[in-house]
Amino acid sequence: MKLIRIGTILCGMFFGLLFKVAGQTADTNQTMISGNDSLVHVAYGTVEKKDLTGAISVVNPSDYLEKDYGTYPLEGVNAFIGGSNLWGLGTPLVLIDGVPGNITDVTTTAISQITFLKGANAVVLYGSRAANGVILITTKQGKVGKIKKNIRVNGGVNVPIEYPTYLGSADYMTYYNQACTNDGLSPLYDAATISKYASHSNIYQYPDVNYYSSDYLRKMYTSYSANAEFSGGTERARFYALVDYQGQNSLLKFGEGNNENTSRLSIRGNIELKLNDFINAFVHTSTVFNDSRSSMGNYWSNAATLRPNYFSPFVPISLISNSATNGQTYIKNAHNIIDGLYLLGGTQQYMTNPISDVYAGGYKTNTSRLFQYVTGVNADLSQALKGLSFHGQISIDYLDTYTDSLSTKYAVYSPTWTGDSITGLTKYNTDNNSRVQSIGNVFEDQTIDFNVHMDYVNSFNLNNVSAMLVGSGTLQRQTGDFQYQTNSNLGLQLAYNYDHRYYADFSGAVVNSTLLPSNARVAFSPTFSLGWLLTGENFLKHSKVVDRLKLSASAGIVNTDLDLSNNFYLYDPVYYSSYGYSWHDGSYSNSATTALHGDNQHLSYAKRKEVNLDIDGSFFNNQLGVQATAFLIDKTGIPEQRFTQYPSYFNTYYPTSSFVPYTNYGEDQYKGFDVQVNFRQKIGDVNLMVGAAGTYATSKVLKVDEIYANSYQNRAGKPIDAIFGLVSQGFFADQNDITNHAVQEFGTVAPGDIKYKDENGDGVIDQRDQVMIGRWGSPFTCGVNLTLQWKNFTFFALGTGQYGGTGIKSGSYYWVYGSEKYSNVVLNSWTDATKNTATYPRLTTLSSNNNFQYSTFWAYSTDRFDLSKVQFTYTLPKKLLINSPLKNINIYVNGNNLLTFAKNRKIMELNVGTTPQTRLYNVGIKAEF
Repeated sequence: MKLIRIGTILCGMFFGLLFKVAGQTADTNQTMISGNDSLVHVAYGTVEKKDLTGAISVVNPSDYLEKDYGTYPLEGVNAFIGGSNLWGLGTPLVLIDGVPGNITDVTTTAISQITFLKGANAVVLYGSRAANGVILITTKQGKVGKIKKNIRVNGGVNVPIEYPTYLGSADYMTYYNQACTNDGLSPLYDAATISKYASHSNIYQYPDVNYYSSDYLRKMYTSYSANAEFSGGTERARFYALVDYQGQNSLLKFGEGNNENTSRLSIRGNIELKLNDFINAFVHTSTVFNDSRSSMGNYWSNAATLRPNYFSPFVPISLISNSATNGQTYIKNAHNIIDGLYLLGGTQQYMTNPISDVYAGGYKTNTSRLFQYVTGVNADLSQALKGLSFHGQISIDYLDTYTDSLSTKYAVYSPTWTGDSITGLTKYNTDNNSRVQSIGNVFEDQTIDFNVHMDYVNSFNLNNVSAMLVGSGTLQRQTGDFQYQTNSNLGLQLAYNYDHRYYADFSGAVVNSTLLPSNARVAFSPTFSLGWLLTGENFLKHSKVVDRLKLSASAGIVNTDLDLSNNFYLYDPVYYSSYGYSWHDGSYSNSATTALHGDNQHLSYAKRKEVNLDIDGSFFNNQLGVQATAFLIDKTGIPEQRFTQYPSYFNTYYPTSSFVPYTNYGEDQYKGFDVQVNFRQKIGDVNLMVGAAGTYATSKVLKVDEIYANSYQNRAGKPIDAIFGLVSQGFFADQNDITNHAVQEFGTVAPGDIKYKDENGDGVIDQRDQVMIGRWGSPFTCGVNLTLQWKNFTFFALGTGQYGGTGIKSGSYYWVYGSEKYSNVVLNSWTDATKNTATYPRLTTLSSNNNFQYSTFWAYSTDRFDLSKVQFTYTLPKKLLINSPLKNINIYVNGNNLLTFAKNRKIMELNVGTTPQTRLYNVGIKAEF
């Protein structure tokens, strides 16, 4: 909190300087100087787009934000560029103005450019932390000229797409009786009782509670946002500032749900100062205030588990008999009478419930405060040596989050019914008007980052050379850390091109990691790239079809400690306190000392070994643009414990103990390609722009510690994200079918249970019969975008797709057993009468472990194509604004997450136990002053 206060003061100082600069700017008549859109931000610098080599993709939000407004920086990005998933290597390093951060730390409006550094040659200067790729976000800077002001306001509604569908009370009882019959038990509910629940004649005595009904939920909730941008300056000082606010309410429309909301206020400011002819400095500050308020408990989670017939959440006061003495007393003393009509209902088993929590349980607020401060200096040292310059920056990033709860204890009442009248009440818990405050979920994250680099850029006739020597370091400490997590590296880049036709680049980094033993902490990562501009050659220079065509290739090795997952001392033997023993009927106890892993002082980095080829071209007078990359990556030396190489007594399961060391044994492979195509043409008065992008990235385990009796179970040779499970052969038809089939060892089997394939033919179905049944990820992702401009109207549409992935239906919504809440998936469950048409296994009041195994029965394709965005924009004619301070006004309406085309659409659009997915319909206006 101290750092946050300091940050607030610094922000105040910043805006004081900002308005001072603004005052200076207002007195100037200099013309606005536009930026160079051809510059691409790369590691510790910029490169003209024509000189890029290696696997790098870039998007400029200013190119599409006016026709495709959104607040999340990566919204729909896989429709603009290939490889936006950074080839599926893992969690990428996100840098905001060169500083480690999170995508959500910045809004799209504040961004000038997003660069996706994919290839090893592109990321190596960032050291071991960048081995999974880098998303480099560069925020806007002020431009010389009069102050520009942009104001934008949005308002929208979020409409739920799909709610879970659960059986009502009468249907639940009917199907539970079916489960009883399947188990050889007598039905639990008689027909008369079921009829009373079905008639809804007295929903308080015979409840049929639907927690997703309009009684408790709105049809939609609202979201709103507003932001203001200011930029301008002189040659001496330039500034950019953004104030952005976003908020929304909740679907809950009762009790504390009416007060639920989330809000985000962010303030960002960038200043560039020219101190003299050869030194300039900059200061970037940003602060984000995230707040949310919600009722106590977890409404969505509880709504997915409570049966509809358990109890009524309300006890009507009007039905409490005057002769019910205790009931009348409770009414007089109750602290929570809902709408003057109801007491809160419950039972001894359920003394709290989602509805009562929202009405009487209190509320909690989640608070997050983020402060970022970046300052740096750039010095032109050409007076000492032509082309020499110095650059350095340091940053502080501080995040603080916590939850403040104000909870209230409340009473619930269970009625005793006589006919249609309540003749008695049983009270559980006590009412208490005073609220108990508690602070929890406290988390702090502090990051200090710095880098300095010396650059040399010069030309000798047609020979262009550049060099960079960079040193960087990061210190990060989070709640629970005993020491800082550190990362440091020393990088070197040497680049040469001849006449901007032939390119060569060497980039390398000396990395250091405290996660490794002292003798293995330092390593060198070398990379190379070559490029050739074919259109610079005579055979293509005058082509009428090919405007530009460039080939490049890169290869390299990046040492990484990311696979160590910030686990210190994996190279040392580690012991800890574990299971113990007790005596004297538990009065005394002692714990055991067990080993976590053994010693290996030769543990070292994993290595990303890569080769990639890239083609970049434009054709037909720049109407068609194409960029494509093919890649092959071997990740070797992945640390793992090789249990198969040691006697079994080196590893025990109870108590958990292992003397097996970590070794650099594992090896994975990634390969594939990405492509992006852009086409533009003017047809009459209509400007047409079409873009498409796709990435195919597949993976394979090359080496892993394993020993299976059957080769089909080997993980080696399979995708890293492979799903293993059993192969379903339908349902057992009868006892003879069970008798004549291999024995299934997942519990008692009865007719109507899932029958599995005996893969190894040993007459037993167990874990050894699992085969690959799919993969979690989608190897192919793609997207398309379409823009039509006619006069002052713009139409934009964006679609995204994914193909080749698999999902598994699991969780309580699909895996129904015992007395759990029944969803509509059980409607066609197996019985003797439906055995030939059933689509769901037999219901049971028992555990049914046999049916709820990962298998092809529960697997489904996640292939989908989404119409993710449509926006209509109208720009007011300039002539209407001649006599006003406004320079431009855009009015737009858009829709997000509009349609999904997929065989299993309903499964993928359904959230169970959390807030539902929604479609957003938004209207906005932007004014430029």
